[in-house]
Amino acid sequence: MFDRSLREWRAQRGLSQMALALLAEVSPRHLSFLESARARPSAAMVLRLSAALDLPLRERNGLLVAAGFAPHYGESDWNSDAMAEVRHAAQLLLGAHSPSPALVLDAAFTILDANEGAFALVGGRPEAGVRLNLAELVFMPGPVRDAIVNWDAVAGYLLHRLRDATRRHGPESNVARVLTRVSRQPGVDGLERDALGAAGVLLPLEFRIDGTVTRWFTTVTSFGGPQDALTEEITIEQFHPVTG
Repeated sequence: MFDRSLREWRAQRGLSQMALALLAEVSPRHLSFLESARARPSAAMVLRLSAALDLPLRERNGLLVAAGFAPHYGESDWNSDAMAEVRHAAQLLLGAHSPSPALVLDAAFTILDANEGAFALVGGRPEAGVRLNLAELVFMPGPVRDAIVNWDAVAGYLLHRLRDATRRHGPESNVARVLTRVSRQPGVDGLERDALGAAGVLLPLEFRIDGTVTRWFTTVTSFGGPQDALTEEITIEQFHPVTG
């Protein structure tokens, strides 16, 4: 139901009815009527409220559907024809960054594509049709977690990113489910909650490869002006070697 979804998103954003009304430039009385189902919104009003709530495109579509309207933005699959241009652009970035690792991630940290350097870090290319998840590789016991020398710092930082993404996309999102799974893994309870405060200017990843400890920092690239939910969610994470 639209009224319940609107109330839940407003509460999640920590906004009063008055604050949201001001942000959306609607009357508090009308917003109150929408939240109590005494009034029905237009599609334009749903999009206005979605923008005021700073909802990602996928969640804006969800609010439209809850109000009885068709989605406004595309929700393409990574392998669909609609994403061909985005895949090509991502592959150019992956290739240009070789031999250093680079990965294409969705909002839930699923690895959609990667170059050979990145697949080498995570143990090789998966079987056809299998998608690896970067967060699960870092948190779940196994060779990737074992190879991260400064696991506590890296996991604490990634946990912060997962929590931030869950706040943005909501408790029913895929990233929220990933956060739930990784939070149950050994050692997570003892992680520093404010990992960023202790990280300094940059948090390097210290990764053991064939007995040698290598050090990397990362940069994140996203696409500008997306009109598709997946395109908005995609990030390209590039690893740069720390020298000296």
